[in-house]
Amino acid sequence: MRCGELIGMRWAQVDFAQRVVTVGKAKTDAGTGRQIPMNQELFDVMTDHAQWFTERFGETLPEHYLFPAGECWPNDPTQPSKRFKTAWTNLRKKAKVRCRIHDLRHTAITKLAESGASDSTIMALAGHLSRAMMERYSHIRMNAKRQAVESLSLKPKVQPTTPSLPQSEETAPVLPTVKPS
Repeated sequence: MRCGELIGMRWAQVDFAQRVVTVGKAKTDAGTGRQIPMNQELFDVMTDHAQWFTERFGETLPEHYLFPAGECWPNDPTQPSKRFKTAWTNLRKKAKVRCRIHDLRHTAITKLAESGASDSTIMALAGHLSRAMMERYSHIRMNAKRQAVESLSLKPKVQPTTPSLPQSEETAPVLPTVKPS
Protein backbone atom coordinates (compact mmCIF):
# COMPACT_ATOMS: atom_id res chain seq x y z
CA MET A 1 0.00 0.00 0.00
CA ARG A 2 1.02 3.60 -0.47
CA CYS A 3 1.74 5.75 2.60
CA GLY A 4 -1.38 7.84 2.03
CA GLU A 5 -3.50 4.69 1.86
CA LEU A 6 -2.02 3.46 5.15
CA ILE A 7 -2.43 6.74 6.98
CA GLY A 8 -6.09 6.93 5.96
CA MET A 9 -6.95 3.37 7.01
CA ARG A 10 -9.80 2.84 9.43
CA TRP A 11 -10.64 -0.28 11.40
CA ALA A 12 -13.71 -0.81 9.17
CA GLN A 13 -11.24 -1.70 6.38
CA VAL A 14 -9.69 -4.60 8.33
CA ASP A 15 -11.51 -7.94 8.22
CA PHE A 16 -9.80 -10.32 10.64
CA ALA A 17 -12.27 -13.15 9.92
CA GLN A 18 -11.53 -13.12 6.17
CA ARG A 19 -7.92 -11.93 6.69
CA VAL A 20 -8.38 -9.10 4.20
CA VAL A 21 -7.55 -5.40 4.19
CA THR A 22 -9.66 -3.19 1.93
CA VAL A 23 -7.94 -0.07 0.63
CA GLY A 24 -9.93 3.14 1.01
CA LYS A 25 -9.37 6.20 -1.15
CA ALA A 26 -6.32 5.54 -3.31
CA LYS A 27 -4.20 7.44 -5.80
CA THR A 28 -5.88 5.63 -8.71
CA ASP A 29 -9.39 4.37 -9.40
CA ALA A 30 -7.91 0.87 -9.72
CA GLY A 31 -6.46 1.22 -6.23
CA THR A 32 -9.59 2.40 -4.44
CA GLY A 33 -11.48 -0.48 -2.87
CA ARG A 34 -8.94 -3.14 -3.77
CA GLN A 35 -8.67 -6.01 -1.34
CA ILE A 36 -5.34 -7.29 -0.11
CA PRO A 37 -5.20 -10.65 1.66
CA MET A 38 -3.19 -10.74 4.89
CA ASN A 39 -0.40 -13.29 5.04
CA GLN A 40 0.33 -14.81 8.46
CA GLU A 41 2.93 -12.19 9.36
CA LEU A 42 0.64 -9.27 8.55
CA PHE A 43 -2.23 -10.96 10.37
CA ASP A 44 -0.05 -11.34 13.49
CA VAL A 45 1.13 -7.72 13.31
CA MET A 46 -2.42 -6.44 12.81
CA THR A 47 -3.66 -8.57 15.73
CA ASP A 48 -0.93 -7.15 17.98
CA HIS A 49 -1.73 -3.62 16.77
CA ALA A 50 -5.44 -4.12 17.48
CA GLN A 51 -4.58 -5.30 21.00
CA TRP A 52 -2.33 -2.25 21.59
CA PHE A 53 -5.03 0.04 20.13
CA THR A 54 -7.71 -1.46 22.42
CA GLU A 55 -5.48 -1.07 25.48
CA ARG A 56 -4.73 2.54 24.50
CA PHE A 57 -8.20 3.72 23.41
CA GLY A 58 -10.64 1.20 24.93
CA GLU A 59 -11.99 -0.22 21.67
CA THR A 60 -11.48 -0.36 17.92
CA LEU A 61 -14.50 1.39 16.46
CA PRO A 62 -14.96 1.05 12.68
CA GLU A 63 -14.54 4.80 12.16
CA HIS A 64 -11.31 4.98 14.17
CA TYR A 65 -8.05 5.34 12.28
CA LEU A 66 -5.49 2.52 12.59
CA PHE A 67 -2.75 5.10 13.00
CA PRO A 68 -4.19 7.85 15.21
CA ALA A 69 -3.06 11.45 15.43
CA GLY A 70 -0.85 12.75 18.20
CA GLU A 71 2.32 14.79 18.48
CA CYS A 72 4.58 12.60 20.58
CA TRP A 73 2.17 9.76 21.28
CA PRO A 74 -1.08 8.77 19.53
CA ASN A 75 -3.97 10.34 21.41
CA ASP A 76 -6.89 10.90 19.01
CA PRO A 77 -8.22 7.87 17.09
CA THR A 78 -10.80 10.05 15.32
CA GLN A 79 -8.01 11.81 13.41
CA PRO A 80 -5.36 10.17 11.22
CA SER A 81 -1.66 10.48 11.85
CA LYS A 82 -0.21 13.22 9.67
CA ARG A 83 2.75 11.17 8.47
CA PHE A 84 4.99 8.20 9.20
CA LYS A 85 8.33 9.97 8.91
CA THR A 86 9.40 9.82 12.57
CA ALA A 87 8.14 6.29 13.12
CA TRP A 88 9.77 5.08 9.90
CA THR A 89 13.08 6.79 10.72
CA ASN A 90 13.19 5.17 14.18
CA LEU A 91 12.23 1.74 12.86
CA ARG A 92 14.71 1.97 9.99
CA LYS A 93 17.57 2.87 12.34
CA LYS A 94 16.70 0.05 14.74
CA ALA A 95 16.56 -2.46 11.86
CA LYS A 96 19.74 -0.99 10.32
CA VAL A 97 18.00 -0.51 6.98
CA ARG A 98 18.69 2.34 4.58
CA CYS A 99 15.75 2.99 2.31
CA ARG A 100 12.69 5.13 1.91
CA ILE A 101 9.38 3.68 3.04
CA HIS A 102 8.19 3.84 -0.60
CA ASP A 103 11.08 1.53 -1.56
CA LEU A 104 9.26 -1.24 0.32
CA ARG A 105 6.48 -0.99 -2.26
CA HIS A 106 9.00 -1.54 -5.05
CA THR A 107 10.47 -4.51 -3.16
CA ALA A 108 7.07 -6.10 -2.59
CA ILE A 109 6.10 -5.76 -6.26
CA THR A 110 9.48 -7.16 -7.34
CA LYS A 111 9.12 -10.15 -5.01
CA LEU A 112 5.61 -10.80 -6.33
CA ALA A 113 6.91 -10.73 -9.91
CA GLU A 114 9.79 -13.05 -9.05
CA SER A 115 7.43 -15.46 -7.30
CA GLY A 116 5.62 -16.01 -10.58
CA ALA A 117 2.48 -14.04 -9.71
CA SER A 118 0.63 -12.99 -12.85
CA ASP A 119 0.76 -9.38 -14.03
CA SER A 120 -2.97 -8.99 -13.41
CA THR A 121 -2.59 -10.25 -9.82
CA ILE A 122 0.28 -7.85 -9.15
CA MET A 123 -1.62 -4.95 -10.71
CA ALA A 124 -4.70 -5.77 -8.60
CA LEU A 125 -2.67 -5.89 -5.38
CA ALA A 126 -0.68 -2.74 -6.14
CA GLY A 127 -3.57 -0.74 -7.56
CA HIS A 128 -1.85 -0.11 -10.89
CA LEU A 129 -3.84 0.78 -13.97
CA SER A 130 -1.26 -0.21 -16.54
CA ARG A 131 1.35 -2.88 -17.13
CA ALA A 132 3.87 -0.09 -17.78
CA MET A 133 3.42 1.25 -14.25
CA MET A 134 3.78 -2.25 -12.80
CA GLU A 135 7.03 -2.73 -14.73
CA ARG A 136 8.32 0.57 -13.40
CA TYR A 137 7.94 -0.81 -9.87
CA SER A 138 9.20 -4.32 -10.61
CA HIS A 139 12.98 -4.69 -10.47
CA ILE A 140 13.67 -8.31 -11.27
CA ARG A 141 16.87 -9.46 -9.60
CA MET A 142 19.75 -11.12 -11.43
CA ASN A 143 19.22 -14.43 -9.61
CA ALA A 144 15.63 -14.63 -10.87
CA LYS A 145 16.81 -13.81 -14.40
CA ARG A 146 19.52 -16.47 -14.14
CA GLN A 147 17.01 -19.11 -13.01
CA ALA A 148 14.69 -18.16 -15.87
CA VAL A 149 17.49 -18.48 -18.42
CA GLU A 150 18.64 -21.79 -16.92
CA SER A 151 15.13 -23.16 -17.42
CA LEU A 152 15.75 -22.84 -21.18
CA SER A 153 18.64 -25.30 -21.06
CA LEU A 154 18.26 -28.44 -23.16
CA LYS A 155 20.42 -30.42 -20.77
CA PRO A 156 18.63 -31.46 -17.61
CA LYS A 157 20.45 -30.53 -14.44
CA VAL A 158 22.04 -33.57 -12.85
CA GLN A 159 22.37 -33.47 -9.11
CA PRO A 160 25.71 -34.97 -7.98
CA THR A 161 25.33 -38.12 -5.92
CA THR A 162 28.56 -37.50 -4.03
CA PRO A 163 29.92 -34.25 -2.72
CA SER A 164 31.90 -32.48 -5.39
CA LEU A 165 35.60 -32.12 -4.79
CA PRO A 166 37.41 -28.83 -5.24
CA GLN A 167 38.79 -28.48 -8.72
CA SER A 168 42.49 -28.22 -9.25
CA GLU A 169 43.86 -25.75 -11.74
CA GLU A 170 44.29 -28.67 -14.16
CA THR A 171 40.65 -29.79 -14.03
CA ALA A 172 38.99 -26.39 -13.61
CA PRO A 173 37.14 -25.22 -16.71
CA VAL A 174 38.79 -22.48 -18.70
CA LEU A 175 36.58 -19.43 -18.74
CA PRO A 176 36.92 -16.67 -21.28
CA THR A 177 38.36 -13.45 -20.01
CA VAL A 178 36.59 -10.22 -20.72
CA LYS A 179 38.62 -7.06 -20.76
CA PRO A 180 36.81 -3.89 -19.78
CA SER A 181 36.59 -1.37 -22.59
